Amino acid sequence: MAQTKFDKQVEDTAESATFRSKDDPRMSPAVSALEAALYTGRAARVHVILDGTPVASILGAAPHELFGTVVLARVAASTWQRLAPLAGPAPKPSKHRGRGHVIQDGEAHETQTIWMTDADVVTWLTDPDDTQS
Repeated sequence: MAQTKFDKQVEDTAESATFRSKDDPRMSPAVSALEAALYTGRAARVHVILDGTPVASILGAAPHELFGTVVLARVAASTWQRLAPLAGPAPKPSKHRGRGHVIQDGEAHETQTIWMTDADVVTWLTDPDDTQS
């Protein structure tokens, strides 16, 4: 079967879509640093806040075991089972915004969360004594 001009363009685009050259490391330095921080552990008073999903293919077979506290809000049952398997079945999501669950030591505790903008978070982290934020 003859290759059309369109097939050739798709093939060329697929070959040029890679961003990693031959000499680049297989794992991103950022992922390596995150992995090192997580494996240092809570015993060394290392605290990592991850806003996202710890993917097993990147962080290893059991990434949920690397986190002492997991905060989940309005997640699917499959996400609950992946990130908080010891806490039992996933509760029904609350219809009220600002509600979530804090999971520690295999126990889920329903909690109310605080809404903060990015600027509020930066102020809170850099100047915790600021009562205006």
